[in-house]
Amino acid sequence: MRGDYSDNISENKKEGLKFIASSVYKLIKQENGCTYNFICENIDLPNRRTLHRRIYDVLNVMKAVNLIDKKDKKYYLINSQETINRKREELSKLQDMKTVFEYLVSKNKRNKENNRNSDKLFLPFMIIKTDPKAVINCDTNEERSFFTFKSSEEVELVEDLDVLKELYINDNKIHIKKNQKSDQMNPFAPYFF
Repeated sequence: MRGDYSDNISENKKEGLKFIASSVYKLIKQENGCTYNFICENIDLPNRRTLHRRIYDVLNVMKAVNLIDKKDKKYYLINSQETINRKREELSKLQDMKTVFEYLVSKNKRNKENNRNSDKLFLPFMIIKTDPKAVINCDTNEERSFFTFKSSEEVELVEDLDVLKELYINDNKIHIKKNQKSDQMNPFAPYFF
């Protein structure tokens, strides 16, 4: 009785999505790209009725999580190292954003404490960079929900995050230089290298 039960489980596992997904993944990896029909022909399932639907579901899920991609009716594995590098870049950008926003909050608090509300920075903003001799026409609607710019010269748009990064870097350089000057004046100050 126990042997029949374990055989029944292994037979059920062959119909499960986990088994199908791993089979599809191995097949695509082994063939270095293959079509939907090729996958259906080469995966053996006891229940042939649901084979096509289940494989189609597995392929859609794999595509949704960026594990595979489809080009010209062929499914290919996405280079995982490429994905990891892209995710690392996104993480780095998010960490930069967090640092810059924390800096902005602290700067605005300091300005409020010193009664310098005019130095407060508000988000979002954008800087338009162009030649000083350029003629720029700016139009907007009454709600100021969109703007149009026409320029006689080439225009470069600088986003608020880039500006805040530069402010953060410059402000920290000033603090570092101030600390270095005070250390140079004091002969008994600790030496860091």
